[in-house]
Amino acid sequence: MSKKYLKYIMIVFVNMLILTIMLAICTDAFELAFNNWVRPVEFLKLIGISLAGLLVLRIAVSIFRKSNINSFQKRKKISILLIVLMSSYFYVDYGIKIYSHRFANAELRDRVIEKRTSYVHPPYGSEAKNLTGNEYVEITKTKWFPKLPENAKNISYSYSYDGFLPDYSLSIVYDVPKETKVDTLNYKDNTFSKTRTFELKEDHIRVTYTEYLW
Repeated sequence: MSKKYLKYIMIVFVNMLILTIMLAICTDAFELAFNNWVRPVEFLKLIGISLAGLLVLRIAVSIFRKSNINSFQKRKKISILLIVLMSSYFYVDYGIKIYSHRFANAELRDRVIEKRTSYVHPPYGSEAKNLTGNEYVEITKTKWFPKLPENAKNISYSYSYDGFLPDYSLSIVYDVPKETKVDTLNYKDNTFSKTRTFELKEDHIRVTYTEYLW
């Protein structure tokens, strides 16, 4: 393999290295707590875009020859531009997440981690108590938990799963103002059920939502 081809490979490698560093920065403790597969999955995506980049550059080299583009500096600039354009989604996505996770919402995410307790033995999962509405919304950006009314507060959840089978259980308790309309729910089939009940308190309504898959 010629040195020129090695230089093209180096362009792809450096691009992947930058994106990997950005991935490591944007996946903070909050992200890893609620989605521990995020880094492996994203890294596989980076490998895929890098392999695609190598293929594109191989085609580009052939085009350079046919177009009589002999200056390596010009070829290099075009190659870098192609690789950056191919990876632009990841640069934008990771850049936004770095700003959101590490700056704009850093304190909010840290508070959630402080309130969260993990289950380290089967069944796995976690729980948190006394979450604010904003803290719970931040969780739903990463986790599939159901959305709650905007005026929900004093939110607690308990989530556990098997780890091997798809079985899981989810319980969410939250308060809403007394004038809020709350409907009961009772659904069940052969493998899945979800319920919602409520209890009238002195100045609010306490709602309990449960979801099971077995």
